[in-house]
Amino acid sequence: MARIELRDATIRIKDGLSGSAVINDTPDANDTNVDITTVNLNTTVSNLVPVGARFTVNTANNVTTYTVTARTPANAGPTTNVTFTPVWGATGTPSNADVLTFESCQIDIKIGEGNLKYTENKEYNYMLDRGDLDTVREGDEKPLDVSLEFVYEFVTTGTSEAITPIDALKQQNGAAEWVSSSSDQCEPYAVDIEIEHDPPCGTAETETTVLPDFRYEKLEFSLKDATISVTGKCNASSATVTRSS
Repeated sequence: MARIELRDATIRIKDGLSGSAVINDTPDANDTNVDITTVNLNTTVSNLVPVGARFTVNTANNVTTYTVTARTPANAGPTTNVTFTPVWGATGTPSNADVLTFESCQIDIKIGEGNLKYTENKEYNYMLDRGDLDTVREGDEKPLDVSLEFVYEFVTTGTSEAITPIDALKQQNGAAEWVSSSSDQCEPYAVDIEIEHDPPCGTAETETTVLPDFRYEKLEFSLKDATISVTGKCNASSATVTRSS
């Protein structure tokens, strides 16, 4: 079996956005915007659709994931229209009253010469019986340790630019409307890190690894090496790994 190659892996930072809306329009196959109503999201303003949000539609034969590029009104809810990419397309054009299901905002990370590592930790207590090893008990759960080093392009997001990894990690600037991946929104902000390894050889399956509820603890910026190093922990004791064809 061939070893994993970074060139065959896509690494993403994802937030915890979820929710739905209903189409209030008669879409055309070439449309790139749609009127919506009954917006209900897990955002701070529950009827304000974030730019960058992804969604699917429950229309038969439509398996595309769309990305919101603009919204109306621009700065306040409720959102009544979203502009998106790509176009609906001839197959699976939605109808009035079809439902949009929103998914996480996400960005891809350019690793370059860097790397991503994660460590699963276990604690065991070895009990003694009059000085001799006797039995073993499992100790406290330990969080995943994660470190990654990605390409240093910009620290913050500029006008009409893709969100930077730092903004996504800090929930600021272009990522100010991102939603924590934690199920408890009272906890400090967190994101999921997803690694999708898609081997180009034969019929090898794609493997997806999710490091859930990651919070950074240290950022190191190297202008000389053009890299940003991130270390932190996940509020989980192990990664979630799945295989698919």
